[in-house]
Amino acid sequence: MPPDRLGGARWPQAVRATWSSLLVCLLLLAACSSDGGGGSATTPTTQGADGLIAQVASFDLAVGPPSRFIVGLQSADLRLVVFGTVELRFAYLGTRDAPVRSPEPGAPVTASYLPIPGTPPPPDGATPQLLSGSQARGVYAASVGFDRTGFWQVEVTAALDGEARTATGAFTVLDRHAVPAPGDPAPRSENLTMDVPPDVPRAAIDSRAGSDGTAPIPDPELHATTVAAALAAGRPVVVTVSTPVYCTSRFCGPVTDMVQELSHVYGDRASFVHIEVFLDFQRRETNPAADEWIYSKAQGGLNEPWVFVVGGDGIVTARFDNVATRAEVEPLLQALPVIAPPA
Repeated sequence: MPPDRLGGARWPQAVRATWSSLLVCLLLLAACSSDGGGGSATTPTTQGADGLIAQVASFDLAVGPPSRFIVGLQSADLRLVVFGTVELRFAYLGTRDAPVRSPEPGAPVTASYLPIPGTPPPPDGATPQLLSGSQARGVYAASVGFDRTGFWQVEVTAALDGEARTATGAFTVLDRHAVPAPGDPAPRSENLTMDVPPDVPRAAIDSRAGSDGTAPIPDPELHATTVAAALAAGRPVVVTVSTPVYCTSRFCGPVTDMVQELSHVYGDRASFVHIEVFLDFQRRETNPAADEWIYSKAQGGLNEPWVFVVGGDGIVTARFDNVATRAEVEPLLQALPVIAPPA
């Protein structure tokens, strides 16, 4: 079971020797995030002695009970570590004004592979291996709690071809979540729907409509209602905030498509809403509804994609940042009672 508080034995000397340079990187980059171009938060990465690079993929980490932590792992030649499980160990690096001189790791935490929607599932019993992004793409996830704000480091160890190889990644933990989290009231957004006036660009509904609005909107069922209307009717809502065309991670389209597939099966249990990030991408003008959900001054901008599950009472019950999979979201929908199809 992942520990609520992370601590333990002293880091190996090689890791302690590099912590200062990592902290410098954090101080320079921790506040960097999307510039409005649909990218994800920028986090420092270092190439370890084993030739691996760890990239923390979580957008919004805060002090509190255990929640999902995700990290990607790749080699210097840009192949990805995929399948199986990896081991995570966390260390607190301190704050800008009070750095920790001898960071200490917590107990090992096992993280499981999450394939990006639309990519092949891992073979049964597959162990970690290096593959090109065209063969498989995914991250590793574990439930982890953090007890202090400031800068942290994760050490990721994967067994590749019988050899343990390690990389480290750095990240920031806030005092509170900057984006609606489980237990928070959901924004009652008046998001754009298929019924918008003619002068509203159709790409503002879904960026796949194209800048000239001539392409059909591929997911009209995700733009049939507003979050506000669904909650007023007492319906649970699955809210996806993403920009399928402009998302630099290229995860937004597959995640949005995955939610669309779920809407075909569970539309009698919940409403499904997609909020396009950009009202006008060329002007970097965002949709007000997207701002209500994911704009964060604490993080310096917008990070996406996100998927939120909201109860009929208007309270967020779950959220998934950056990578959301059917295996994670579907059980939450299966637990909902059948009510009625949307009007």
